[in-house]
Amino acid sequence: MERRKKQLVKRIGIFDSGAGGLTVLKELKASISGVKYYYLGDTARLPYGTKSSETIIRYTKQNAAFLIGKKIDVLIVACNTASAYAIPELRKFAADIPVTGVIHPGAKRAAKMTENGKIGIIGTRATISSGKYQKELKELDPDFRVFTNPAPLLVPLVEEGMVTGEVTEKLISMYLEPLLRKRIDTLILGCTHYPLLKQTIHEMYPGIMLVDSAEPIRDILLAGYEFPSGNGKTEIYVTDYPEGFGLLSHRFLEGNFDKIEHIDLQKLWKASNGTKIKKTK
Repeated sequence: MERRKKQLVKRIGIFDSGAGGLTVLKELKASISGVKYYYLGDTARLPYGTKSSETIIRYTKQNAAFLIGKKIDVLIVACNTASAYAIPELRKFAADIPVTGVIHPGAKRAAKMTENGKIGIIGTRATISSGKYQKELKELDPDFRVFTNPAPLLVPLVEEGMVTGEVTEKLISMYLEPLLRKRIDTLILGCTHYPLLKQTIHEMYPGIMLVDSAEPIRDILLAGYEFPSGNGKTEIYVTDYPEGFGLLSHRFLEGNFDKIEHIDLQKLWKASNGTKIKKTK
């Protein structure tokens, strides 16, 4: 049988409500360097985890529209809350390009890693209450025991750049201890902000295996697509420019990006009549 040729991907779009998705961008750039990346942080409207499902879907469509206007080949939803509520609608909206969320890859990775079948999940209230991770894990193995705890205060903590220190450790302990009492051996970091706390969590609880979706998303892309060689470019866009965002961008991407630009997303969306935002170069 003739082997099907993989699609060549030259441009990848990634969005999150803030800086957390930079963890996904960093992982992809380390392995897939020849493409052009467009990252959108919807910093003016974060956090998504406190919003209604209708609002989350509306915001994610606007984010997708902006990135589609950049003529991307693949769209990565680097936001657990958006992945929980908006993936079906986004796949209809962006019917011509593949859309990958973070929940399914993260659940599959946790299912492979756990040894005792007891898996913990922390995330925003919206992600946890959606039940999407729990559903994915139970479909993979009905015998899994899944324990959850919303950890909403970790998002503003990360946005402020407080990824270490006494206050951070106290909050992490407050959210994780109830799960550890259930004897979990694997913890899903169900928000792309949380991997910025991975080192601190690992130092506090070295026996727990940590799962974020950046690595499985990378593996999905490498298995399914071809990419140009060489060094591509990275453009970052934000809907507001908080002081800490530039600092986090430099810290986690080590300055390896071409620009950060503020955009008025709602104005662009209105001008596009709710279809594709035409702002390409």
